[in-house]
Amino acid sequence: MKEIATEVFIETEYEGVTVGAIRSPAGVLMVDLPKNPKDAAAWRTACARSASGPDRLLVLLDEHPDRVSGISGTRCPIITHERTALAWSSRPLAARSPAASASPEEEPEPEPANSRAVHPEITFNPFMTINWEDEPILIEYHPGPSKGSSWVILPERQVAFLGDTVIPKQPPFLASADIGEWLKALHELKLARFKDFILISGRAALVTQDDVRDLEKFLKNAEKKVGKITTAKGKVDEIEALAEELAQEFSPKTKRELEEFKNRLVFGLSQYLFNHSVNSA
Repeated sequence: MKEIATEVFIETEYEGVTVGAIRSPAGVLMVDLPKNPKDAAAWRTACARSASGPDRLLVLLDEHPDRVSGISGTRCPIITHERTALAWSSRPLAARSPAASASPEEEPEPEPANSRAVHPEITFNPFMTINWEDEPILIEYHPGPSKGSSWVILPERQVAFLGDTVIPKQPPFLASADIGEWLKALHELKLARFKDFILISGRAALVTQDDVRDLEKFLKNAEKKVGKITTAKGKVDEIEALAEELAQEFSPKTKRELEEFKNRLVFGLSQYLFNHSVNSA
């Protein structure tokens, strides 16, 4: 657990996502959970021991399976955007096909058998505020990477947890993406409001404005090229060729890493094409 600002902590060593904790006199707000249920239990325990107050809250920043797999045993209120709740509450994880899931290494991946559906106690749209102390904790809706993508923002300490909005040095997840909305979110991060902020990626540690610009460039390029694949299902060979081309932009260090990047992009591009052809029909 690394303190990156006063009473704000992150942990990057767990499988799945980077997790965070915001400590206050009232208690602790956890931002996401590790993918592995045992790691999630260890993180909850660490947060409980470090908290100065009795209250506990958990924010899930989107509906990605990696953010949901570890929630078994969570006994505190869960907060999500209402679109995240809609995406998950009626679909138990065990009932989903493996193709619906995704991991940071490769897509798709089977989901843990002991996972349960998310039934958040608190939902919001488009934002909510937690007033535990003098500085409010803001939770804001910023779609793009997924339908319910949200940020946790500490305006005075100038910290923002961004989830999958910025993923540095690896391909982003495109399966549930709306690239147009994603580009709007990245543009907002370049405005004066976030100029001096500590920006935390949901898949890494801290990210910079250079990372924001790099992802913006990649998404514009990907959107342009995927637009040339016109069939609803897409041609398998075209998708695979584009995935390999786009994977090379991240300078994979090994053949295995190249294959992981390519597999993620093949799945993401295929789902992106299908989703957008259905929506435009």
